[in-house]
Amino acid sequence: MMKKLFICLFLTGAIAASLVGAQNFLDNDHQKAGREFEKQATASMEAGDYDKAAQLADMASAEYRLSREYADTQSLKFKAANAITLAQQAIDLTVNTARAKAVPKQMAEAKSLLKQAKDLYAAEKWADSRDKAMKSLDIINALADVNTTPAANADGVTLPLYYVVVRRPANTDCFWNIAKMPEIYNNPHQWSRLYQANKTKLRNPENPNLIHPGTILEIPALSGEKREGTYDPAKHYQNLSE
Repeated sequence: MMKKLFICLFLTGAIAASLVGAQNFLDNDHQKAGREFEKQATASMEAGDYDKAAQLADMASAEYRLSREYADTQSLKFKAANAITLAQQAIDLTVNTARAKAVPKQMAEAKSLLKQAKDLYAAEKWADSRDKAMKSLDIINALADVNTTPAANADGVTLPLYYVVVRRPANTDCFWNIAKMPEIYNNPHQWSRLYQANKTKLRNPENPNLIHPGTILEIPALSGEKREGTYDPAKHYQNLSE
C-alpha cells in the first residue's frame, strides 16, 4: 500500500509540474481540487491512514489530468480567437488598397476562409477554426509581400537591419507603428511582415499586439534594399519613399 501511495503522489506531482508556466487557464477548479486532495493525502499519510491517503492521491491525480485537459482546450480556444482577430484586422487594413483591388479572387478567398473560421469557432472546433483563420491571414500577408514602394539604396544608402523595441508615453512601439517609420518600411500595412519575421521572439507568439521593450526585431528587406546595423534615432536615414 505504501508503494501505491508513493506512486500516486509521484504521478500527481509530475502532472502538476508539467503544467507550471502555462497560461492562467491552469488556475481552474480542477487544479484547486487537485491541490486540496493532495494536501489531504499528505495529512492522511502522516496520520498513518495509508488506504485513505492512496485514495486521495488518486483523486488528486485525476483532478490534475482534468485540469490539463481544460487548460489545453482553453489554450486552443484562445489561439483560434486570436487568429480570427489577426485575420480580420489584416483584411480590414488591406481590403481598400490597390493591392487588394488588383487581386479580387484572393481577397474573396481570404474573406471566405475567415467566415469559415468564425463558423467553426461558433461550433467549438477550435483547432480547425485557427487553421482556417491562419490560411486567411497567409493570403493577406502574401499580398503585403508585393512591394509597391521603391527601395532606397540605389545610391548605396543603407537602412537599419535591427530595431530595439522601446516604451513611450504615447504612440508606443507596436508592429504597426514600427512599420510606418520612414526608416523601416514607411508603410504601416507592412506590420505583418515584421510580425511573421519576429514572432518567435515574442513571449506569446500568438499575440502580435504585445511586444516588450528591449526585444530586438529583425527588419526583412522589402525588395533587396541594403540593411545592416541597429536603428539609431540620432542618425538620419533616407527613407523608402525618397
